[in-house]
Amino acid sequence: MKKLLLAALAAIAVSSCGVQTTVIPKAVNTINSVSLDELNLEREDYTILNTISAEAVITYESTFNAIKMADENNEFSLNYYKTRKGWKCRYTGILKFGYLSNDYVGYTTDIIQPEDVARRLAIYRLINMAQLDGSDGLIEPVIATSLEQSGKQVVFKTTVTAKTIKIKTDN
Repeated sequence: MKKLLLAALAAIAVSSCGVQTTVIPKAVNTINSVSLDELNLEREDYTILNTISAEAVITYESTFNAIKMADENNEFSLNYYKTRKGWKCRYTGILKFGYLSNDYVGYTTDIIQPEDVARRLAIYRLINMAQLDGSDGLIEPVIATSLEQSGKQVVFKTTVTAKTIKIKTDN
């Protein structure tokens, strides 16, 4: 009887461990983004500093039990693999995600979509450029993603272009 009870307790302990959640390191940037109509400022209230553009290229490969993603500069890679308990991820580097205004979203699935990775990385890079430009925000951002396939590999290329603005102050 003791052996049966001990075996049952061991089975419960092993099954309660569950699948370990992988937390992928992620850097996040946000910046305000508006259209000219929403700005509600007169032309003399702001200065357009520059038109800037940034891009991100993500390669994606998928098989029945594995998914691989990486950026072209080898800053990070995500390698998902299927186990009996679901998908697991091995990664290198840090994901860099940028968001315009209030478009920050959490992810509800285990696997981050490659088009999201390309879009967020391009926006992250654009925000860094805007900060270097000394801007207060971006107006009229345009985001375009293209796809190319070569064999099993799919390449996601996202380009983000926007005008940087500086709000004039009373000083």
